[in-house]
Amino acid sequence: MTRENILAEIQKAQDAHNDQVKKIEELFNGNEVDKPTEKDKTKCDFGLWLYSPENRIKELLGYEMYDNLLKYHDEWHLDYHEIYEAFYNKPEQNIIEKVLHIQKDMDPVTLQMSNFYHREIIVASCRLIWHLDECKKQILSLDDSKFN
Repeated sequence: MTRENILAEIQKAQDAHNDQVKKIEELFNGNEVDKPTEKDKTKCDFGLWLYSPENRIKELLGYEMYDNLLKYHDEWHLDYHEIYEAFYNKPEQNIIEKVLHIQKDMDPVTLQMSNFYHREIIVASCRLIWHLDECKKQILSLDDSKFN
């Protein structure tokens, strides 16, 4: 795989992550999200790339940089899990609420906690994006012999 292919893969993964962040922003703006981000860190689009056995990123970046990618991605998913629970695992509606199409609002404590995790996920996203940029620099600095 060429250097350009690796850089394109990193950019594609970064774009996939940014798409998931946009979905979270949509939730907090009161909009419906058709396909929520996968809760399982290995099954989201970014995780599919990161944990893929065909991915050479671990070999090319080295243990420390790859480990940091895992760490920042894990942190993001821990925060996302809380947001997901707040928005998608709401209490069941009773029969009257269903018939009258009454939507239950999020209780104040859950709303406050989801806002906290929203701020946390923004920080986690910034760390992850910054680290992906560092990974690109690392790939650019490698000797040509590392690539076919």
